[in-house]
Amino acid sequence: MSRTIVFLLCAAWLLPAAAKIDSVTVFPDRATVTRIVSVDIDADSGQLVQDDLPAGLSRDSLRISASGPDGLRLGAYRLETVRGSERASDRARQIERQLKSLRHDRDELIDLQRARGIELSLITSMAEGAGQGDDKMALKDIGQALETLGKSAEKTLASQRELRIREDRISEEIHRLEQQLADLQQDERSTLALKLDWQGKKRGRAEFTIEYTVAQAAWRPVYEWRLDTAGNALEITQFAEVRQRSGEDWSDAELKLSLARPSAGGALPKPQPWWVNVVDPEADKRAVEEVRMYSQARTAAPMEDSAGADWDSAAVTGTEYTRAWQVTGRTSVAADNQPRRLRLDQAQLDVEISARTVPARQAAAWLYASGKWNGEQALPPGSATLYQDDTLVGNIHFEGAAPGQELASSFGQDNLIRVEYDLVKDDRASRGLIRKSSRLTRQHKLRITNGHSRAMDITVIDVQPTSRDERIEVALADGTPEPDQSNVDDQPGVLAWNRTIKAGKTLDMTLGYQLTTPEDLPGITGW
Repeated sequence: MSRTIVFLLCAAWLLPAAAKIDSVTVFPDRATVTRIVSVDIDADSGQLVQDDLPAGLSRDSLRISASGPDGLRLGAYRLETVRGSERASDRARQIERQLKSLRHDRDELIDLQRARGIELSLITSMAEGAGQGDDKMALKDIGQALETLGKSAEKTLASQRELRIREDRISEEIHRLEQQLADLQQDERSTLALKLDWQGKKRGRAEFTIEYTVAQAAWRPVYEWRLDTAGNALEITQFAEVRQRSGEDWSDAELKLSLARPSAGGALPKPQPWWVNVVDPEADKRAVEEVRMYSQARTAAPMEDSAGADWDSAAVTGTEYTRAWQVTGRTSVAADNQPRRLRLDQAQLDVEISARTVPARQAAAWLYASGKWNGEQALPPGSATLYQDDTLVGNIHFEGAAPGQELASSFGQDNLIRVEYDLVKDDRASRGLIRKSSRLTRQHKLRITNGHSRAMDITVIDVQPTSRDERIEVALADGTPEPDQSNVDDQPGVLAWNRTIKAGKTLDMTLGYQLTTPEDLPGITGW
């Protein structure tokens, strides 16, 4: 019966190297690595040595456990720094010895090829001289001589080809080793070596598990949104972009992706005193400075609590966001800080397709799709690449969506909808006999033509002036219809009109605003 021992190294450095990386949990700003090493132990005592741990490990995160024959116990340990230059020097000397031997072999092959070249030259010379000169050879003798010379030439050429192939293989191996040598000279990162003592009462197989946290590792959600305009469907593919330069490659490891943020800390922020007082202008300046510092400390506390919590911008509870994705199969991520994209999930939802325009900003319409996210899990915030019928149209920042929440986005300009926006009135008038006032009016003529073969719902978005002074009165100008929505997306003054335009038809609208101010007002800005 096996027994499991758990040994926490609370303020130490880290361990393994020859141990296999079994699994990695990646957070948005770090990663937890789990290594496993299996060894045969005797009914005695011994030492587990691992010498390639990343030097930048979080010492407080180390956790070691062991399972094996009854009576297995973990003992003392020590950690030593292995200088990168020392480790590289040993390997470099080994590579240099290999290179010396390979270069010697290549030189021998080159010499043999030169010898075959001399043989071939001699054979060619003999073939050219056959039957020439004062002593004429009989035709029969010439034929036999040429046949013998031909066979010799064929054998020599075949030998040359074989020698060239062998030389090419050795040259490739020399190039590979030279590249390794160059990499060793550039990469001389130090590592940690762990020497862990253990004691056992029985022989058998023991398994040591080492967990630790490393920085310089991260992942972020990435999406592809593909809109099918004919089928009114949106395909959402969810990816994870993982990168790391922790000092060790994650080779053939089980990968988990978590949205938890260990950097936020586990301690509740401590409230700071909020002092108020009557400031005496004649009081000591140090007392005034003390009040100011207390005030700053109080206002700074909430900022400290929310630091690094940008994932919480989505309307989804934090509990849902702490789950981890399990990547299918085993994955390798090199420590080169290059992004590695992994597919997590794919879903499809029905959407309503419409158009939107903001004519005051640009006389154009944008295709717009919206629908309810019907997945079981929340979608975390991330960047999304947009495709309209397999055509790339741009990128957006997606704020995330909880199950049942609306998911919507524009999908590029709709070139089949024509938008015209022209200024038709911009004047100033006075009114009143006793208390005179000024009236400013500005109107635009909006014309939208639907070039689609079907009716299109379109939303017109415009901004009405918003007054910061009660003496400035703002109203819709004559001829402007009442908006269907006001303060859209909680933005002051943003209005929206919802209309349906039949295929091939045109919508005409007037958008205008009117400002009324006292005539003695010095002036206004922003009009």
